Amino acid sequence: MHFPKFDWPRVPAPKVSFPLTESLAAVVESERASLARVEQAFDERGHEIAAILIEPIQCEGGDNHFRPDFLASLRRIADEREALLIFDEVQTGVGLTGAWWAYQKLGVQPDVLCFAKKMQVGGILVSRRIDEVESVFAVPSRISSTWGGSLVDMVRATRILQIVEEDRLLENITLRGAELRRGLEALAQRLPELDNARGLGALCAIDLPSTELRNRVLRRCYEEQLIVLACGTRSIRFRPFLNIDSESVAECLLRFERAVRHLLDAPHTSRA
Repeated sequence: MHFPKFDWPRVPAPKVSFPLTESLAAVVESERASLARVEQAFDERGHEIAAILIEPIQCEGGDNHFRPDFLASLRRIADEREALLIFDEVQTGVGLTGAWWAYQKLGVQPDVLCFAKKMQVGGILVSRRIDEVESVFAVPSRISSTWGGSLVDMVRATRILQIVEEDRLLENITLRGAELRRGLEALAQRLPELDNARGLGALCAIDLPSTELRNRVLRRCYEEQLIVLACGTRSIRFRPFLNIDSESVAECLLRFERAVRHLLDAPHTSRA
């Protein structure tokens, strides 16, 4: 690809397959291999590495989930190697997981968290660990933006936060997300062509057997007036609004199943 890229060390992502009980041994082994690569990178290029960067759930890559144990190991390595742990929460932040930030659900706190999307403004949060060393955060203009601190942005972002809190949208999306996830799991039981139903809060996804079939289902969903998104090579992801109600979740599942059945013409039977 013809664009500038950093020569960053990259390691395999030990994503979880669901249900986890059926894949735990393989996931644990892939975690060991990934962590070994992280340690190797620090051994070989430690003086060049300032941070470990990861999405707590890799959204564009396929809604790939990680075990909290793996994220905790990254936290340990970052501490031992005097590096920062950075979570990209541009997509996972501001409520969709049922918490303000996905890391709060996963139990591992980063040193730097970047956000955007629902806040309608881009920014970062940093922990007090930043104060332990001399860094760019204390240098004027080093990380600022021409439009940073825009009054309109600040008013809008503040109002968004107030509405989420006043309308108790985190509680709502936790309940609605559980309904959506259970519905996708039940659908995967009825249709063997679907698998790996997963979600944290209402950040949910499910897999189809191939990219080609996934794309056909996606187009059929649009014909059913259901907007869903592709991610990874064969996943469809669901991104409901925070104030969605139960009736809308049920209608979403109904239209999705109708779209899938239209293409698969699968019998209404349960998986053995």
